[in-house]
Formats: sequence, structure tokens, C-alpha cells
Amino acid sequence: MSEPDDPPTAPAGWYVNPSGSGQRYWDGEQWTDSYSGAGPPAPPSAPVNEQPPGNMGLVVAGYVFAVLIPLVGFILGVIAATRPQKQISKHGIWIVVVSIVITLVYLVVVLHSGSGTERTTLHL
Repeated sequence: MSEPDDPPTAPAGWYVNPSGSGQRYWDGEQWTDSYSGAGPPAPPSAPVNEQPPGNMGLVVAGYVFAVLIPLVGFILGVIAATRPQKQISKHGIWIVVVSIVITLVYLVVVLHSGSGTERTTLHL
């Protein structure tokens, strides 16, 4: 029993009846025969701990690149830090910090290894 105005991606729940007044139940695939004359529908609730898809991939890539290629990690950290989700933006700040620290470690290692070269002199 399908109506022309089916919300194709809406989760199951009570919605404004597309063919009349009140509310009607959408089971996730089609409208059911359940009707309600109660007030406006409650917005569909998302699970509390669910992250939008794809965001954690940005965080993981940011940390990996922060260690392997700090400049790329720094850029990904800035992108993550500007995301509206608090959990993602919090990681973005840490990705930037890790990128800076790893860059400093790389510089110290390179400068230290360059200053320790030995000179050999030939005595005749």
C-alpha cells in the first residue's frame, strides 16, 4: 500500500499523513494502515552513539598521515577540526598537535644525524 509521496530514505516512524490529516505510520518501506489523529509528529530519533558515516575515516586517516606524512596529517586535522560534530572536531585538534610534534621529532632527528658526521684525516 504505497502513496506517491513516500519518503524513500526515512526511518520507520509516525509522520504527517500524506493523504489526509493526522499522522500515519511509515514502516521504513511503505505506509501502513495505522493512523493517528494526534498532534505533529515527533522527529525521528537517531541512536545516541551512532556517528554519521565517513567521519571516523577522516579521523583515522588524519592520525595515520600525522605520523607518516605530517603535512598531510596537519591538513586533515584542520579539516576535521572544522567539522560541526564535537567528537570529530576534538580529534581534529589532536591530529594537528600530533602532526606538529612528529614534524619537530623528524627535524631533530635529521639535524642531529647531520651534525654527527665524522671527518677522517689522512696522516702521512
